Amino acid sequence: MATTTTEAATSECLGSKLDHLKEHAMGVASRHPVVAAAAVSAVGAVGAYFLLPVAAPAVAMMKAPGAGGVLVSRAMFLAKKQLYFKLLRTVGAKAAVAALV
Repeated sequence: MATTTTEAATSECLGSKLDHLKEHAMGVASRHPVVAAAAVSAVGAVGAYFLLPVAAPAVAMMKAPGAGGVLVSRAMFLAKKQLYFKLLRTVGAKAAVAALV
């Protein structure tokens, strides 16, 4: 029972501190709009830095056949497989790999 009362007091204390912090931030933002814009940009950049690798799917790579070990996207190769082999036979490996981009 004592722990529940302590947790409630701690929660209430943290809640009031958070409210005070919000009020202070709003005051600074209203007095210094450039600082507020910079803070929003910084938070957005940090969020993008940490969340973008999770959101972006990994691209599966493979060695292009007949191109001496050049890595290409597996999805692009499968989408343009006939064109790749036609260019590989007629023009060469560089042009075939360039067609996959």
